[in-house]
Amino acid sequence: MRFSSNPKHGKLRSLPSRLLAPNNRLRLAATLFVSLVIIGTAGYHFIQNWDFLDSIFMTVITLSGVGFGEVHDLSRAGMVFTIFVITIGVGTVGWALVTVFEVLTSEQLMRENEKAKTLKLIKSMNNHFIICGFGRIGRSITEGLSNNDYSFVIIESDPARAEELRLEGLPYVLGDAASDEVLEKAGIKKAKALITVAPSDAINTFIILSARWLNPALKIVARAVNPDSVPKLYRAGASKVISPHILGGWWMAATAINPAATDFIEGLRLAEGSHVTLYEFTAGPAINGRYFGQMRFKEKTGALVVAVRIKDQFIANPSDDLVLITGTAIIAIGNTRELKKMAEMLDPDAPEEVAEPMATEPT
Repeated sequence: MRFSSNPKHGKLRSLPSRLLAPNNRLRLAATLFVSLVIIGTAGYHFIQNWDFLDSIFMTVITLSGVGFGEVHDLSRAGMVFTIFVITIGVGTVGWALVTVFEVLTSEQLMRENEKAKTLKLIKSMNNHFIICGFGRIGRSITEGLSNNDYSFVIIESDPARAEELRLEGLPYVLGDAASDEVLEKAGIKKAKALITVAPSDAINTFIILSARWLNPALKIVARAVNPDSVPKLYRAGASKVISPHILGGWWMAATAINPAATDFIEGLRLAEGSHVTLYEFTAGPAINGRYFGQMRFKEKTGALVVAVRIKDQFIANPSDDLVLITGTAIIAIGNTRELKKMAEMLDPDAPEEVAEPMATEPT
């Protein structure tokens, strides 16, 4: 199923552009050389009645121009055929050798190799984040994820911005984020969440529809350019919709009222390398019916539970007599090790995967 926001994407490249690709140029050079050897060998075999070894030997020394003498005396027809092989073959072999040299030393080939390595890295990722769009908001998101050592992939449709990503060494996929093929290249079926920050609500809607179709359980966070589009984005399948204008205004007001509180949250964002973060878990059946105080989360894991959500109701600083049920959302703060222990406590049989540090390039 495809919801493409750009009708130009998905069209086949023109024949000249495909032929100019480094791998295709190498294939063409190899094909022409092998074809000449086959034609030359067949020609000498049928014209001169030579065996296979003599025929292929004569063909190779003629094409290479090494200057050896004829294997056997040539008939007049054999002489004409040899002129043909020299005229057509030597020039073709020379072009093939030049092509191989140019391709092996070209920047285009190096970029093809970089692309292959990037796709290999993306395929190795699991429980990662997909960011659709690398504008100002997209860049801020990647910085936040990178500072907390979360693995991520960026989908960008603008070749100029994709070149920035390449130069910065960030994993990316060039293409339309509403395309099933592009989303699958980004590893959507193994991703933890997708964040779409395209500059248009219509594009974000297409991306949400495609992503939700490919991974029904995926957490999708969407940007709303127009506040009126928020309910529509939820209907399209977004898990959470953020309006930067509304959130920005709220945050400025909160900073004016409670500067220390917002400074604390800002400190988490800027604490590069500390791996301390807020994390949301979903409680499994193992804690169903148990009191919050019985769990002793802080003592057993080191992570601090700051709030829980039961049936869309948030309870900050939960009391010890609060009864937890399956599906309770638990918001905790801690480092990666502490949060993993929390995940194991909440669901021992199938603990939620806490996002790992950035994957290194596979060898």
